[in-house]
Amino acid sequence: MKPNILIPMAGLGSRFIKEGFKVPKQIINIKDKHLIDISLDCLDYKDCNLIFVLRDEHVYNHHMDELLKKKFGDDITIVVLDQLTDGSVCSCLFAEEYINNDAPLVIHTLDIEFRPVFNPHVMETLDADGLILTFKSNSINYSYAQLDSKGNVTKTAEKKAISPNACVGIYGFKKGSDFCKYAKEMIRRDLRTKNEFYISPLYNVLIEDGKKIVTEGVDKMHIFGTPDEYHFYKDNVVQKIGDKPIALCSDHSGFDAKEQFKEILDNHSLEYIDFGTILNKDCDYRDYIAQAAKAIQENDCHFGFGFCRSGQGVNICANKYKGIRSALIYNEYAMEMSIRHNCANFFAIPSKNMDQATLARYLRIARENSFDGGRHQIRIQELESAI
Repeated sequence: MKPNILIPMAGLGSRFIKEGFKVPKQIINIKDKHLIDISLDCLDYKDCNLIFVLRDEHVYNHHMDELLKKKFGDDITIVVLDQLTDGSVCSCLFAEEYINNDAPLVIHTLDIEFRPVFNPHVMETLDADGLILTFKSNSINYSYAQLDSKGNVTKTAEKKAISPNACVGIYGFKKGSDFCKYAKEMIRRDLRTKNEFYISPLYNVLIEDGKKIVTEGVDKMHIFGTPDEYHFYKDNVVQKIGDKPIALCSDHSGFDAKEQFKEILDNHSLEYIDFGTILNKDCDYRDYIAQAAKAIQENDCHFGFGFCRSGQGVNICANKYKGIRSALIYNEYAMEMSIRHNCANFFAIPSKNMDQATLARYLRIARENSFDGGRHQIRIQELESAI
């Protein structure tokens, strides 16, 4: 039997409504893609049954049923609810007639992007009764899975960091009938968290009955379930080197390195704006960094490169500006980690003994890497809000 992929979309999205968004968050656009496209691209859903659970107002006011059929084909299943439910477990149970069988079930709670892509067909041969995708974190914003020495899940918890293994929001069941059986038991026992029936604690009911649950980790994890997370994702994660002009700046000691870097950018047909200095004469980098930082703040540029003798002065100065996350780049590893773990958007380059080949490698690394998100995203967002 084909795996069933169940996508509950029956929430109010009240936080986005309060922020002034006029459409359901699943069809908010980022770079010509809806958020639901970004989330579902994380699954290899070929030869799977797609089942969507929608609110009736999303159908009547936004024609979500027609949009989903246009995106994913006429053979998808759509369940329309005329009421709010007591949580995602309850919303999923409204699709019981389609999932209460021996076919594997994968529940995708959306609002996420992760890599590598997950293939639901692994559930067909899984040596366990359930599978939870996880990433590393310690934030109480997520649900968690606790493991024993063999890697089996012993306990799950919602909004409580009982382990480093945070749940991605992809929940697998070897049989859809298991989900239905234990979801009803969960509701019968009124096992709520903050007055809702969440999916992650459901696994505790399976574990009590001797079911084996395992996890699989992901490498990259981005979340856009709240307006703040969405804005961070839109303004930082999806931006790539070359999408907009690169901001360049230097003092006199970094002038030659900046000119070498411009040649490299020209060779790659990458646009840039040189905010100075334009002359190799004594000057103060502060004025030029201010202009480059402003361009990034105002979204005219997404990334900046600054050059001075040690890189230290440029780095210190750039980090004084709100929204600038400058990293001192002293080798290739620093370049990679500044992007993957710190979401740097400005790179302070020491010009002393710098050569064009090294600069070319720095650019290549910047173009090949992206922010890992996950536990790092929480830290970066907290730092941003503290400034």
